[in-house]
Amino acid sequence: MIQIAVVIVVDPAGRVLLQLRAPDAANFPDLWGLPGGHVEAGESPEEAARRELLEETGLRPEQPLEFFAHEVVPERRLERFVYTVATSASADDLILGEGVALVFAERESIWDGRAFVHLDADVLGRFLADRPADTTHPADNVTKTPALLVIPQWQGSARSDARRLAVGAGLIAGHYPAVEHTFVEVPDGVPVWSAVEQVAARTARAVAELGGRFVVTVGGDCSVDLSPVSAASARFDDLVVVWFDAHADLNTPESSPSGAFHGMVLRTLLGEGPPGLVPGRPLRPDQVVLVGARDLDPGEVEFVARSGIAVVAPEDVLAAVGSRRVYVHVDLDVLDPSVFGSVGFPAPGGLSEAQLLGALRGLAAEREVVGAAVAEFMAVSPADASARVAWSVVDEFVGAAR
Repeated sequence: MIQIAVVIVVDPAGRVLLQLRAPDAANFPDLWGLPGGHVEAGESPEEAARRELLEETGLRPEQPLEFFAHEVVPERRLERFVYTVATSASADDLILGEGVALVFAERESIWDGRAFVHLDADVLGRFLADRPADTTHPADNVTKTPALLVIPQWQGSARSDARRLAVGAGLIAGHYPAVEHTFVEVPDGVPVWSAVEQVAARTARAVAELGGRFVVTVGGDCSVDLSPVSAASARFDDLVVVWFDAHADLNTPESSPSGAFHGMVLRTLLGEGPPGLVPGRPLRPDQVVLVGARDLDPGEVEFVARSGIAVVAPEDVLAAVGSRRVYVHVDLDVLDPSVFGSVGFPAPGGLSEAQLLGALRGLAAEREVVGAAVAEFMAVSPADASARVAWSVVDEFVGAAR
């Protein structure tokens, strides 16, 4: 196996310059590039790199691309993402053409930390010269017509009766017949991790198809928000994710007492998680604000302290967010069990309905909310009276989008 370094340079308009690492400077410049392509709406940098590699070179990696480095070049208003992937192709498989060469490298030779010094100046010059005068990417502007993305996944939960989460998703979705719905099919009769991976992939495609719509994701367990948050992170440099949840969802496969993915999803979004589920552009700890978190495992407590993730009261969320764009995740167990008890893992000392709705209204009124999710409604029956509270939460998002 030989490592390929796949590099994409992205400008503010979402235009892509595909670069392929060439370590043999005696025969090739260290880095060649091919201008062309675009980061599609809802597409992560890793997804764009994989697609561009296939379209421009015909090479289909046999494994997921592995994130290696991310660099911002403010003076050129560019970002560079570096990925590696193992391939069985040989070093004789060179693809030469208009400014592109594909060669192979050992991992340690792929990245030297120097900004663009190995990029062919003519290729970069053409890329910059072709940049339109208005570099605002249309996809940066979220169309405020709301759409519900309904994902009745239950396999991310540790509960033996987790299928009730699908009932909860149906109760929420059915309350909004006038709002456009997209349903993600959840496989049954397959291993849990296979189901989670399939749903994540299907959700990523659904988000991309919805383009710049204001999407309210309806779960299902909390891990349904993996792909929507990943897509938002790929689109917005100034994103902050406000995570309303009694639990931090910051475990890893090694630290999790239950092994359930819904308790790992936020840590996965931060770059540490099961292989194949970590996003191409992970969140940074300063992009996460926890609200209502009160039932954390020891490993999560240690990680929060070490990473500096903000943990705030609902009345302090606006100050914690600052002027950034906001993605809002609501696990309904953030509410006190006396207010909303139809959850799998209730924890006393939670928010009141007024506290939660007040915080959501403040975010909608004072900040730009670009997406949202509501999860973990474990309905006891199709007639569960708790649905009223879940609807009141979704109402805040649907109303904010109008």
